[in-house]
Amino acid sequence: MAIFTHVLIFILIWWVLFFIILPLKIKIPHETEIGYAKSAPSKPFLLIKFLLTSLISGVILFFLIFFGFDLSTIFNK
Repeated sequence: MAIFTHVLIFILIWWVLFFIILPLKIKIPHETEIGYAKSAPSKPFLLIKFLLTSLISGVILFFLIFFGFDLSTIFNK
């Protein structure tokens, strides 16, 4: 059961961090091509953001496991 809990916590942390990191380093071009939105970034750097989010989430999860955090610490109070 602990593995499922840790995977669930990792997914939640990853998802929140991804939406925090997603708007970083966005450059909107001055001239847009036909068929693209005016607010679409020229280079979104999604792979870098995906890897950075995964790395940070893994580090946070490691420290949560190391210090003994579990969902039972929240719900058994």
